[in-house]
Amino acid sequence: MTPTSQQQLQRFIRLLTTAAANAALYHLEHLQVARLCRRALDELNGLFNNHSDVTLKIIDNQLIFDNQPVTHNLAIQRLVAALQLHGISHLQIEPGIYSEELLGLINTLSKRPEKYIDLAASEHIHFGQIEVRYRQGDNSYRSTELLLADIECQEADRFMDVYQAVQKKQQLDLSGIAGMVSNFVNAFSDHSDSFLAIAPLRSMDEYTYTHSTNICLLNLAQARQLGIEGQMLSEIGIAAMLHDVGKMFISPEILGKTEALNEEEWQIMQQHPRLGAEYLLGTPGVPRLAVVTAFEHHMRYDGKGYPQPDRPWQMNLCSHMTAISDTYDAMRTHRSYEEPLELDQIINTMLDLAGNKLHPQLTYSFLQVLNGLEAGT
Repeated sequence: MTPTSQQQLQRFIRLLTTAAANAALYHLEHLQVARLCRRALDELNGLFNNHSDVTLKIIDNQLIFDNQPVTHNLAIQRLVAALQLHGISHLQIEPGIYSEELLGLINTLSKRPEKYIDLAASEHIHFGQIEVRYRQGDNSYRSTELLLADIECQEADRFMDVYQAVQKKQQLDLSGIAGMVSNFVNAFSDHSDSFLAIAPLRSMDEYTYTHSTNICLLNLAQARQLGIEGQMLSEIGIAAMLHDVGKMFISPEILGKTEALNEEEWQIMQQHPRLGAEYLLGTPGVPRLAVVTAFEHHMRYDGKGYPQPDRPWQMNLCSHMTAISDTYDAMRTHRSYEEPLELDQIINTMLDLAGNKLHPQLTYSFLQVLNGLEAGT
């Protein structure tokens, strides 16, 4: 496999998995899904210029193409997990594939089967499938990541309904957010710090749901590392889920812009902490901690962030944790203008940021957990 083919394959898989994430989050007919499908098809056709077909095999959790291992990254890991979820160990795509067929594959990858399903091949897509059965109550058949996928499938629609209501300036359904956090807390109780390793794997796209749940998981991991339990743990999770709610009041053109914001746009973007806090302050039942975190999460440990208060200000512990989680998640997430960083790069960067952008002691505590996961402890 040539370097060009490797790059084309990586781009195809990233577009494919991102399209599947969008289809799961919204629906298969969403415009973003169609756009990603077209781009993925273009990458496939580029691969067909040098390969008679695109055949992907999974051997010992390693993706193989053209008899060579595919360089590992988050998108590859997500594709392997999605294929294994459906019992697929061999996927062949032939030249001549049309968009409806690729959309069918995207649809398959976006869904979680409740039982073994014999997947139907299409004219240019063929599966090699092994039987995978799930037995209720048998955790040996379900990895921690799949458990989290269950929660995601159950909650994504409810979460988006909540945030769309916010965008329309309707009353926030706090019970929906609290229910999601309760699910995460309960799952943490069963699976402990393994969830911290999972959170980066869920960063497939830039939409509000995945970002907010990543921050929630990472904040919960930090809080548990500090020995926080009970009602305070739940409020930290709720604050994380709502920390970016102010972005619902920012123009989609600014939020979705891939290049650098101009000065006017940046000034508008900097209003989202205040807008979010004001909205939450006027919402009955919202924990005070969520209001404070929404307002403070971009302030920085050294006070050089935004918004800039008129008097001396001491950030809340949850706001510091959210800033740490946000920084980590941003570096672990693929963006249109940069690739995600490797774990050692992230650790070094966060060490550099400790004491200026990030709270130093909390950052060191967070990195201890990351180092423990990396070492397999």
